[in-house]
Amino acid sequence: MTHHGWDALILGGGPGGSTLAASLARRGRRALVLEREKFPRFHIGESLLPRSREVFVELGVDEELDRRFLRKYGARFLCCTTGRESTYRFEESFDPKFTYAYQVPRAEFDHVLLEQARKLGAEVREQWEATDVLFEGSRAVGVRAKNLLNPSEVTELFAPIVVDATGRDTLLASRTRRKANIARLDKTALFSHYRGTFRPSGQDEGNIQIVIFEHGWFWFIPFRGDVTSVGVVVSSEWIRQKQKGESLDSFYDRTFAQSATAREILGGATRLRPVGALADFSYRIDQLAGDGWLFVGDAGGFLDPLFSTGAHLAIKGAALAAEAIDHALTTGDVSRAAFATYEANVRYAVDLFLGVVQSFYAGQFRETLFEPNQRPTIRKLITSILSGDVFHVERRPPWASFLREHYPAEVPTFV
Repeated sequence: MTHHGWDALILGGGPGGSTLAASLARRGRRALVLEREKFPRFHIGESLLPRSREVFVELGVDEELDRRFLRKYGARFLCCTTGRESTYRFEESFDPKFTYAYQVPRAEFDHVLLEQARKLGAEVREQWEATDVLFEGSRAVGVRAKNLLNPSEVTELFAPIVVDATGRDTLLASRTRRKANIARLDKTALFSHYRGTFRPSGQDEGNIQIVIFEHGWFWFIPFRGDVTSVGVVVSSEWIRQKQKGESLDSFYDRTFAQSATAREILGGATRLRPVGALADFSYRIDQLAGDGWLFVGDAGGFLDPLFSTGAHLAIKGAALAAEAIDHALTTGDVSRAAFATYEANVRYAVDLFLGVVQSFYAGQFRETLFEPNQRPTIRKLITSILSGDVFHVERRPPWASFLREHYPAEVPTFV
């Protein structure tokens, strides 16, 4: 069987795939990325978390991101029903190593990461789609891929490790794994971009603003300049209020009519693109790795975007995956057992977020967010979660154990 000299085939060039390719290239490994789109391309999920910057610094791309994008120093939460509001700044966390993140139009951000992977030595093929993963017994050995610019060009590519970083398409999960929706998180997101929404002044300009209302919550993510990503995550009950034949744009406007606070922030802003929608988007996969294959980022499970966790889990998860893959290639053991630590560390991080998100929707964590006489420790704990400090590979801090105990994740069981 020929290996064409690649150590890993990475399906998908989003933040997970490009971070993994760049991290492997830095270790002298040969990675091939197959990305079916031509970058830059539109994507939702534009608010990054400070702890992703650990990886950006390592990959030598942090200064470039800082040059291009608006800094985000914290998050502002507003509650329509009680009129309460609370702002959290990342500098207040337990370990404030990184005090800001970036607000990024994803088309540009993802493109910067993919180009960095190229610069570091990864091979990137855009407009190539992996249509199948090839197995020998239970072990993944390669992929069948198609050149989308010339669809008759179909080829088989081989490598000791195949990584599915295809995002919510989860190529491999659709073929081989079981996918389960997560309890109480059957939500839908509606989103667009606007010019001229209200922003706080000074250092708070880049803060994400989250407005909580009866049917869910709105987000306002400002970009450098005057464009803001504006969206809303709503319950399945509210989605059922959409009338037959009603356009998404009109239903979105009707959703805004439910919140005076959200309308106030929107002000007289101009909508720049038709409203898009993503439905029922929280799910989990029964395993994150197997013989010769693993998942990175959304492909291995997706979590409600309440705390902007998607890109962060993909980026930090990819950095851990690179370490695991490098070690597996060195020892020659690419069985599932070689990726057990990777899987455990990613699950731990996801479940810290998941417990808090589920508790937010249940009401308990929402109360904690707006607590008028909040204990300083609780404030630090919330800020640490908001900054993405969930990958505790060496030492699991006491505050994380407190979080797991008080806000345990309710995960689907796979029988």
